[in-house]
Amino acid sequence: MMIQFTIEKCKTRAGYSAKLPSSRKLNLARIKKEFEIVLETPILLVIREQGLEIVVHGYGELLFKNGKEEDTGAMRKVAARVYEKGLGE
Repeated sequence: MMIQFTIEKCKTRAGYSAKLPSSRKLNLARIKKEFEIVLETPILLVIREQGLEIVVHGYGELLFKNGKEEDTGAMRKVAARVYEKGLGE
């Protein structure tokens, strides 16, 4: 299943974010089983994957806290996996 999303540089915060075309609820419990968890709250997770720290918001936005321009390929791969787990049936 190909999930459409965009990755762009944040205007307000340093880093990059991945967004779905429209806001969709992610299944954080399912994502939690697949990734290394740094922090967990009822509305978001912070995960670590491929040297990146990612804030996974329940409403579907991913924020790559320490991503640089040369990491966008890795960000795209990680985002695809997170969305597959979080949106998959």
